[in-house]
Amino acid sequence: MPRHPRIHAPGLLFHIIARGNNGQKVFLENADYEAFLNCLRQVRDRYPYYLYAYALMPNHLHLLMEVIDVPTARIMQSLLTGYVRGFNRTYGRRGHLFQGRYKAIVCDRDSYLLELVRYIHLNPVRAGLVRRPGEWKWSGHGEYLGKQKRGLINPGPVMGELRRPARYEAFVRDGIKEGYRAEWHPGDHEPFLGAEGFLRRIVKTEERIGPRRPVAMEALCKQIAKEAGFSPDALRGRGRSAPLVAARHRFMRRAVLEEGYGSVKVATFLGCHASNVSRALQEVPSGT
Repeated sequence: MPRHPRIHAPGLLFHIIARGNNGQKVFLENADYEAFLNCLRQVRDRYPYYLYAYALMPNHLHLLMEVIDVPTARIMQSLLTGYVRGFNRTYGRRGHLFQGRYKAIVCDRDSYLLELVRYIHLNPVRAGLVRRPGEWKWSGHGEYLGKQKRGLINPGPVMGELRRPARYEAFVRDGIKEGYRAEWHPGDHEPFLGAEGFLRRIVKTEERIGPRRPVAMEALCKQIAKEAGFSPDALRGRGRSAPLVAARHRFMRRAVLEEGYGSVKVATFLGCHASNVSRALQEVPSGT
């Protein structure tokens, strides 16, 4: 069975969490944090989204993101693979850096936006890395205070409620005594944060835009082969021309990241090894 494709509708708010493989660090030096922030900018230029909070921790990261037209799957694939590619090149390593699939929790913006911004920006404090959120350079907290000019945060909705940086700072400070909120980390089988009315709206949204079922791999293969000017048999064959390999890798990324198929199933369909699919997933795509 393919994995359940991630939900998408314009305007949905996602709390995204990506962790290092086996708890390993994903940021080793200050330059790594800067490189990830640059990736955020580059991906936003290509796939616009609104970012309301972020916290980059040594072995994981948090993003609070509202999608527009492009699904989180495509945004995060470009973001994480772009960062991993540079990280691996810098440190002379190969393979995965992040643990499996990132977690994407669909959140009720009306009820949780402010609380999640505070919760995410207090992550370094809860982890014991700093005593005050403003002491941690690698979050969006300083942007709300006007102390950082990175241009990553869209402050409108939060500051529309709190009005002044001083009120925002006091609001965050009031949450320092709060600990880890387990209820804000639902399991992968039900990745939603909101009351029953919110869940009903999500269901209606899915019904309105149609049931999201994975496209059959045969149909996806035909589509991508046609777009690239090849036959489906060529896409599933052994040809190694650069355009054909690019099309084959595009098929791999679409099948896994957007349709929810597992790497082994995709590899079996193409008649290749699963490691080929893994390498394709770590590429930064040059096209859609």
